[in-house]
Amino acid sequence: MTVKKISPSKVNLMLAITGVRADGFHNLLSLVAPTDFGDELSVGILPEDAEGDTLECNMEGVPTDSSNLVMRAAELFRGASGARKRFAFKLDKRIPAGAGLGGGSGNGAVALAAMNELCGEPLDEAALCSLAAELGSDCPLFISGNPAVMRGRGDIVWPLEGEAKAAICRLKLFIFKPSFSINTAWAYSKMRENPSDYADPDAAEAMLSEWLENPSDISLPLFNNMQAEAFKKYPALEIMLDEIRAKFGVPALMSGSGSACFAVVNSLSDSDMASLEKIVRAGFGESCFTSFADFPEGVRCLGK
Repeated sequence: MTVKKISPSKVNLMLAITGVRADGFHNLLSLVAPTDFGDELSVGILPEDAEGDTLECNMEGVPTDSSNLVMRAAELFRGASGARKRFAFKLDKRIPAGAGLGGGSGNGAVALAAMNELCGEPLDEAALCSLAAELGSDCPLFISGNPAVMRGRGDIVWPLEGEAKAAICRLKLFIFKPSFSINTAWAYSKMRENPSDYADPDAAEAMLSEWLENPSDISLPLFNNMQAEAFKKYPALEIMLDEIRAKFGVPALMSGSGSACFAVVNSLSDSDMASLEKIVRAGFGESCFTSFADFPEGVRCLGK
């Protein structure tokens, strides 16, 4: 038996990094949602005499050893569930690496859900979320598969419902990532060196709360204070985002720690969107990754 699941990308519509925690991680407040664009993960059970898990991946440069979150997820799952099975993973990667789009985090979370399904669902959703948090800060988001507010180091996930969820699901995005990547650890280290980059936690909560109270009438709190250090090292990102805002009159910013960026394109015609993509490719070259994406009602990795 093989289980195939979509492993979606995510976009941080709002990301406020508010300071360093005692455990060395950072506290954050984020409004984030999985998109309809992503990878595909196939998972099967290996014969009982298999010596270990296996991982195949179509994208060059993606590690297939124990450093990959998919392989780490298998160890965590066996430890938590008591399952003794070994798994064969096949990963069809479409999300670019080093983008801030949560590709690796989603792969790990979806692997947990797929293994759980193959083994008769020994773990409930809360247990899977707890395991996902051990894998990485972004991982629990992909268990629920809904637009959500994340707090703590990203492990406290509050799925959105009602009009707030509907408002996000109406968005249409243009996502692009230049050929260069931004190392997440580097980005956080630069913020530690420059504490003035941190967002005020009360101000961030107030900004988000205002939108949550009336999401139909108040504009989304599009914000990312990780941009400041990224733009110092990669000014081309800021120049391109400024050009997009000026020429098309749409919101545009970086997602997560970058280098992927996005523009909200609901107001643009098909010809405008084609022009937007052309401008980005002219600026960053044909190697630049581009994709138009929607936010579906939910990209759940649980269930069949």
